[in-house]
Amino acid sequence: MERMKEWMESTPRLMAVDESGTSKLFNDEGKRTGENRWIVISGAIFSQTDNEYNINEILELKNKYWDNGFFNGQRVVFHGREIKKGIGAFSKNVVDRDSFRKDLCEVVSKLKFEVASICIDKHEHFDQYVTPNNPYVLAYKFLLERFCMNLSFGEHSIVLNESRGKKEDDKLYKLIQPFLADGEPYISNKIHQIDNVYFNPKLTYDKQKSHFMLEIADLSSYTLHRYLRDDVATDLFESFRMKYAGGEPKKGHNYKIFPEHCYKEWGI
Repeated sequence: MERMKEWMESTPRLMAVDESGTSKLFNDEGKRTGENRWIVISGAIFSQTDNEYNINEILELKNKYWDNGFFNGQRVVFHGREIKKGIGAFSKNVVDRDSFRKDLCEVVSKLKFEVASICIDKHEHFDQYVTPNNPYVLAYKFLLERFCMNLSFGEHSIVLNESRGKKEDDKLYKLIQPFLADGEPYISNKIHQIDNVYFNPKLTYDKQKSHFMLEIADLSSYTLHRYLRDDVATDLFESFRMKYAGGEPKKGHNYKIFPEHCYKEWGI
């Protein structure tokens, strides 16, 4: 699949997409756990006019805790699971974890972007339908719908996914291609304002730069998944609250849980 090499002025809007959880469905109730119940996909939506500001904020934070923002010869990448577990660049032997997490929450609050999140209760989804859809693809379509709602008519855009490998990227693209081509009646005009769908790893090939937009999408999906799964509402989780369009998560709009009866209010 194609990788994004440069964010062009012709596409002033970008949605970075990352997920937490897997798309695997479990029909055996004995194998169902809270750990494998949910899949969460978050889209962090950016405007190119804010790109320089956002990059400077991210680099300033990374440079504060790591020499020139590097650890073991490569650019530090904010990854929710590694931050939570305190491994690699986020080990207590490397950084003051409490201070870093406080600063990370502050930076997320200051960054200029909006977020939308789709959450699928896979167990309920499987039980509700005779032939349940692929949960990842279903959530991805819901997310694209909300991104299109966020676009102005005629405003061109791109979608940036985290690459999972050529085989996995090709499979996902083939599954979503019909939707990208045809859309649905109420967003069909806007779906064609998505000029391209890219698949990039968080780090560039030479490990010297990172795609910070994917890092933000990762943190959003990871903290929300942890809240749904373990009922843990961290400070970082709360930092994303005001980033939902309109200043708060809105049921069915920028914060959708499917099936609907599984809806869970945002943490307090």
